[in-house]
Amino acid sequence: MRPYLAIFFLTACGTTVVNEGSVQVQTGPLLDTVAAVQLEPLVDLVAQPLPYLMPTADCPRHTILESAEDTTHERWEGGCTREDGAMVEGDMERFDGPHGAWLAGHDFRIEDNGKLRFGLDGAIELSTGSALWLVDAAVALCGTRNWPCDNGVLGLDLSYTVYPADTFPEDYDTTVSGIVATETATATLDGAWGVDISQCGIEPIWGSLSVYRGMHHAILLDGASDCDGCASLKVQGTTAPKLCGLTP
Repeated sequence: MRPYLAIFFLTACGTTVVNEGSVQVQTGPLLDTVAAVQLEPLVDLVAQPLPYLMPTADCPRHTILESAEDTTHERWEGGCTREDGAMVEGDMERFDGPHGAWLAGHDFRIEDNGKLRFGLDGAIELSTGSALWLVDAAVALCGTRNWPCDNGVLGLDLSYTVYPADTFPEDYDTTVSGIVATETATATLDGAWGVDISQCGIEPIWGSLSVYRGMHHAILLDGASDCDGCASLKVQGTTAPKLCGLTP
């Protein structure tokens, strides 16, 4: 078994439990799921991986496989130790062309004093040839902007649409469906929401997210009318206390 990709499908524990009448909500796994499906960090990782790699002169080893006016294909290979003592293992490959981009890791990881700082196994693919983007993620990762490795490894099997692409990430609508797995919980989900940071910079301005984790959780997003980082929540159709701590 790969040492850092073990995703344990467990019942959530050590999370805040909120009671309202007969409704009992474990808020931690829900907030983790909302954080996990953020689109911008995935796109950012594919577009600009270097800040996450923090490469030194020859570790990880970098090879340009193809370079043209509108195309870049490159690879990073581990099996080395950086000047700061961090160990890099595995390999990672990136392609960026006029109609799309992808980033694929093969057990790629950076460890510092035995502690995982960044990991990628699997692929993230962007189809960007029109105003409607398609984004697919089948990947286990950590060390991104929204998911530090201290949270454990995040498993994603998600498909997104994004429209309009030319105003992403400041103003866009998105849909998402698939599976999210953390080290404490696994959830299937689907949703749609809109982001417009000119109206609300701390949560989507509209939308909903349905999360299935033992029970059905319906999260209603309302940043346009109430930009407070909170969302209405129903569990199995019963109104629960608001879910707070959201991000766009």
